[in-house]
Parts: sequence; C-alpha cells; structure tokens
Amino acid sequence: MKRPKRRIETVRVGNAAVKIYRRTRTVDGNRYPTFEVCDYTCGRRKLRSFADHQAAQREARRIAGLLAKGDAVAAALSGQEAASFARCLELLRAVGDPPELACARYAEAVGVLGNGSLLSPAARFYVERHPTTLPQITLAEAAAEMIELRRQAKASGPYLTDLRCRIGPFTRAFPVHPASVTTADCQRYLDGLQGASSTKNATRQVLWRLFAHCESRGYIPRGANPIAETQRFNGPHEKAIEVWTPAEMAKLLACATPDFLPCLAIGGFAGLRTSEILASDWRDVRLAERTIKVTHRKARCAGTRLAPITDNLAKWLSPLAKESGPVWPHGQTWRERARSITAAQNATAEAAGLLPWRHNGLRHSFCTFRAAATKNVPQTALEAGNSAATIFSHYRALATEAEGKAWFAIEPPHPVSKVGVAPNPGRRGAN
Repeated sequence: MKRPKRRIETVRVGNAAVKIYRRTRTVDGNRYPTFEVCDYTCGRRKLRSFADHQAAQREARRIAGLLAKGDAVAAALSGQEAASFARCLELLRAVGDPPELACARYAEAVGVLGNGSLLSPAARFYVERHPTTLPQITLAEAAAEMIELRRQAKASGPYLTDLRCRIGPFTRAFPVHPASVTTADCQRYLDGLQGASSTKNATRQVLWRLFAHCESRGYIPRGANPIAETQRFNGPHEKAIEVWTPAEMAKLLACATPDFLPCLAIGGFAGLRTSEILASDWRDVRLAERTIKVTHRKARCAGTRLAPITDNLAKWLSPLAKESGPVWPHGQTWRERARSITAAQNATAEAAGLLPWRHNGLRHSFCTFRAAATKNVPQTALEAGNSAATIFSHYRALATEAEGKAWFAIEPPHPVSKVGVAPNPGRRGAN
C-alpha cells in the first residue's frame, strides 16, 4: 500500500525557508489533519506538530525570521523557552547589559563561588568593603580629621604629639583609602618597627583608634578594623628598672639649676612623670594642702590624682614656688619643652658625675622608696597613678624601709637660693 503524498508548504523570510508538511492522522476511526513544521536549527531534523494551520505558519515564520538573522540557537527555542528568555530580557533591561554578557559574567562568578546562591551575598560583601563604593578619602586625611577632633575636644599637647608621631609614618607608608589597608599590611608595618615590644604595642593601639575613627565615619565597614586581628607583641623583657640612690639624688639636687630644681624634686619625691611635669602649672602645686593636682588631660593614666607633697619636698619647693605659670618654663611647643628638659636632665647628671641620665629614674625611685617607706602598696599606687598590681610586681621589695625613709629625708642643706626665681611667701594652696 502506497503512503499518501504529503502536501508541502514553504514559508520564506529573506533567504531562509522553512517547510510545513500537511498530514492526515487517524485516531479512533476519525481522520484529523496535522501540520508539521520542519526545523533543522538544532543540528538535526525536528518536526513540530500543530493542529492549526495558522499556528504552524506563525511558528514557521518565526523560525525563518530568526534563521534569516543568523540566530540558529534562538530559532531552536520552544515557546516556553522563548517566554523564559523574554523574562530574562525584561530583568536585564534595568541593568543595560546584553544577555550574552550577563550570562558570561554569571557563569564566571559561579565558577569562582561554586554556588549561584552565593552570588548576591558576595556582591553585597564586595559593595560594603570596596573602596570605590565608600566615601572617597585617604588614610592621611582621615588621620588629620581624627587628630583635629581630638584637638577640639581639648586633648593635651603631649597626646596630640604622640598621635602625630605614631600615625604620620603609617599614613606615609599607605597613601591609600582606609579600606585598602589589610591586616597583613598592618602586621608587616608593626613587625618592621624598631624598639621594644611596649613601643610596638603603643603604636598598635594608636592605629587601632585611627581605624576605629574610620569605622565610625563609614570610611570602612563595621567590623573591618584591620588592626583588630594583628598580634600583640610579647618580646623579651626589658631590663630592670633603674633608680637613683639617696646619695645620688642629693648630688643631683645640689647640681641642679634653680629653674630645674623644682622639676627634679617633684619627679623624685612626688613621682610625677616627665610628661606630667611638663604639663603642670604652679597653680596645681598646693603647698598648704600638701598635694599636687595631676589632671587626666595631663597624665597618661585615666582620671585625676593628687600626688603627695612630702615634708622634704615642701622644703625644696617653698622658696621656689610661684603663684602661676608652668613649672618648667622653657619652650613654646611641646617638643621644644621636652627637648629643653631633657637637656637640663643630662646637664645635671653630667655636673653630678652621674651620666647617663636614667630614663624614668625619678619616678622609679619614688615608687620604689615610697612602697618601702610606707609598706602600703595600694597607697603608693594611688599616689603614683598606677595599679596596685604594677607597684607590687615592679617596685615592691627593691629597697629596705631604712632606704625608703632615707630617700624622703633628703632636705636642703641650707635655704634654697632664690636667685632668678620669684618668691611666693604668701601662697597657701591656691588653685
């Protein structure tokens, strides 16, 4: 039996031609016409059947139109696939990227992340942390802003100078956006610093404050402080503290100039740090109350304390005290004042034949001999502005009670010279 001939219809669009075959099928004894659209776009012959002639023609024209444009892959899309593609185009319209570029980027991102569901969280993470999406500012500008805010908040000169000295080299090493500085960068910088572990830890703390400032201003994301994950330094223990003996202190006092003598006596018998002496005013020296007021703006420690004026210190200070004015009167800027008092320390030690000057020797001596004389660690800690643990671990049992009493028995062998020093006979604890 011969097969019935198929009627063939050709639909043309440009140079592309698509054939439609008309057939008759029998189902349950009933004959129905069908129209099959011939499609070779997927590399092999594929027939798509339609019960409606017009629907077959529309599909044939669609395929032919796509073939005429040279897009065989698009021509091979089914109706459902075409609808999905249309939705993709709608989503991409707001972005502006062509579909092929969007798909290429998606495939590349999934290849990196390993999971397409991670693409959005990764994008948000990038936006929050990439310098181009954050306020545009350099690390040096952020540092200058922080220091200026500290100055407006009435921070002390020594503190501001310390900030500049520690932050300046770091910002010059990294002239970039704060978000571009990594933990590894910070660790390498800290590792390369010269000095003791305490010096490195102090610099680390200042840099942490710098990035905390950047974090609070939105220059870096929350929780992205690169200093936070750097290590603290626990290097070899520094050498033991050095103190002056009572005999050596007597020689220093005898050789000190009238303007340096109050600083020398206050450092040795009241335990003030050099930075605290430089920031002190004669109004803070309350002879009648036998205390020296050291405020938090002047001290390295937190809070305000009252350092004691012992009996022997009162005898050294009474002829030299003034109503007001800096206790150390030389120099305008903090750096000039620090250099001038260092020069006075070295000159005094040289005149007494006790070079070199012992760093922090006066304060170490006060803490050592005060703890020995009073046998009261908490009291000494309160007077020195240290913790009791520090006094106990560093200064206890370094001197005998007799040595402690001898230290605070050093008095002027004769009335202190008032040459070049304005007397203050009527001053009684003025504030």
